[in-house]
Amino acid sequence: LRFDWKTVTLNDVIARIPGSTEPDQWIIRGNHFDAWVNGAQDPLSGQVSLLEEARALGGLLKQGWRPRRTIIYAAWDGEEEGLLGSTEWVETHAAELAEHGVAYINSDVSSRGFLGMGGSHVLERFINDVARDITDPETNLPVWKRAQLQSISNGSAEAREEARSRGDLRIDALGSGSDFTPFLQHAGIASLDLSFGGEGGGGIYHSVYDDFRWFTSFDDTTFAYGQTLAQTIGTAIMRLSSAEVLPFEFTRQADTFTQYLTELKKLLENKQEEAVERNRQLDDGVFQAVSDPREPTTPPARLDPPPHLNFAPLENALDHLTHAAEGYEKALGRLASDSAVQWPGARAAGINQVLLKTERALTSKDGLPGRPWFQHLIYAPGLYTGYGVKTMPGIREAIEQRKWAEAEREIARVAQSIEAEAGLVESAAKELER
Repeated sequence: LRFDWKTVTLNDVIARIPGSTEPDQWIIRGNHFDAWVNGAQDPLSGQVSLLEEARALGGLLKQGWRPRRTIIYAAWDGEEEGLLGSTEWVETHAAELAEHGVAYINSDVSSRGFLGMGGSHVLERFINDVARDITDPETNLPVWKRAQLQSISNGSAEAREEARSRGDLRIDALGSGSDFTPFLQHAGIASLDLSFGGEGGGGIYHSVYDDFRWFTSFDDTTFAYGQTLAQTIGTAIMRLSSAEVLPFEFTRQADTFTQYLTELKKLLENKQEEAVERNRQLDDGVFQAVSDPREPTTPPARLDPPPHLNFAPLENALDHLTHAAEGYEKALGRLASDSAVQWPGARAAGINQVLLKTERALTSKDGLPGRPWFQHLIYAPGLYTGYGVKTMPGIREAIEQRKWAEAEREIARVAQSIEAEAGLVESAAKELER
């Protein structure tokens, strides 16, 4: 192998559309443009959609349209080398983003097939509603409906039941691997990562074969899904930038966080059962009996039985968030249904300032144990899983590594962050009812 180790300058390309009413609230849209070699699929399949969105918004600007909030379009450099362009931009503008950042929408590799949605669960209902209004170019179904039917086709019995009965598709939690990472997991900005895929050709990832000929012969050959991605994200950008009250929704978030708690309890239970079974096999002489006398193995060490962790603070915090979310939904519902009640109007800016802080409430300046740069306490890439996500990572990884005192501390920290978010949601509901 031969490498070029010279240092070069990275160049992020940034375009800004100033908001008309709330210019100090930012909607940020990004995709990287650097590639390992040719990069037709990774990253240009997403980058061309971003450029098409920007072209369309430019046309609307010429016709007199103005967004309520500021829209920032970004083409990131140095993503393949380690998310460098987006990370440097986020760190450089950290104070401004803490004050003004509403949401970040990312794309990267996209292809032909089904809509994939991942991100902050405060945006779950919002992006589901967008997906219902976009038409799949090959089946003429809404892209939401096609994604739902894919879940029914490929999912477990539980996943099939949820896809049929739940009002919205549950979006994936985000780990790492693309430019949403610094926005969500360092700056605490509500984020989405969107793409199409599942029916394009494969085998060319990060290789010289990822070129225009391959893409137009085997992948999104007519660019139909590139257009559909532009329609999907462009619609989301316009709705986020123009909504009088930010379309954040917390009941789905509380439901998903409660599911994470259930997973953590099951993980602890499995660890307890593992310790009991291993120690019993050691006492019964199982390992010695099954070891090959010609190639003997050493029995594993005994395991101390895991303690019963105190999940009560987290349970109480999730109850608080659930009730706060229900109260906020009722307040919104009353405004929407009662024509005699005035919609927020001048109060909208204050309500939105509260709402944009809700994702930030789920972060800690101390970060995760052993890796303080990752400040989000709900979503992070696993310490040993590469891009793969770990939810409530401080608790989950402490249990996996049998660090029981650390697990107790992380339960308290996560509970505290959810309590803080619940307080903000209650504050927003009071503003709506004023």
